[in-house]
Amino acid sequence: MSKQLDTEMSKVSTVLLEQRHLRLLGSESWGFPLQLANIQMTTGIRSQMDVLMKMILKILGKLDVKHTEEISELLAVENIFVDHMLKLMIQNQMVELNEGFYRLTDLGIEQLKVGTFVHDSLEEEVEVAFSPYHNDALIRDTNQTSVEADDQLPDYRFGEDNNQLNVNELKDSQIIQIIEDSGFEFIVENGQKQIEEICTIELQDTLRVACFEFHMHDTTEDTVFIRVWNTWTGQFDVKFETELNQKEASRLRKHYFDQPTS
Repeated sequence: MSKQLDTEMSKVSTVLLEQRHLRLLGSESWGFPLQLANIQMTTGIRSQMDVLMKMILKILGKLDVKHTEEISELLAVENIFVDHMLKLMIQNQMVELNEGFYRLTDLGIEQLKVGTFVHDSLEEEVEVAFSPYHNDALIRDTNQTSVEADDQLPDYRFGEDNNQLNVNELKDSQIIQIIEDSGFEFIVENGQKQIEEICTIELQDTLRVACFEFHMHDTTEDTVFIRVWNTWTGQFDVKFETELNQKEASRLRKHYFDQPTS
């Protein structure tokens, strides 16, 4: 084990052993793959509909309007504001000029019903760290030391027992969920973003991230269990722990406590 791995592992074990009823029986480390991907997408911002916009849409839904002055007179609003709002709604395909009259489009009718306004689409990109084993994005804890596994570190021993897909094999619905889980900011100043389309998914790199596995004995309950520290997330990893405890806790108890005496 490298000096860095040994140092970081000692830090975590020290924290575990702060609980006096716990005893460390043994430990090991291993690596698992983490895919770094760039995702290109289009997003739209959905916000609460402006009062003036709502009133103009309602008027256009009931009356035949040829000139913006007709709306400004009905609402007692300066015509410059009505002009600006109509240009915005035409640009966003909520209103159209049809035979000289301003008409609501199907999109305008739909947005008026729900009371929200969807702004122009934006082209954006987001970087995600996808774990095929977790089938999810893993958020890196930048306050913790992330350790990349070296060539001497073995792979996670049950990694191939799971049906795993690469990030570029996932469905759009799965990619959207991964982006949501990655920490991407959806709440913005003027509303909430929504993903409209996933354009491209480009795999940039695949890392092998180190995990520390601790075999613990609870002296109060007389139980043996496994804790796993994920150096990428800077947390104990519930998914790894659950699988290992289900498959190996009883074997470890026999290994540590039922050894034949000489």
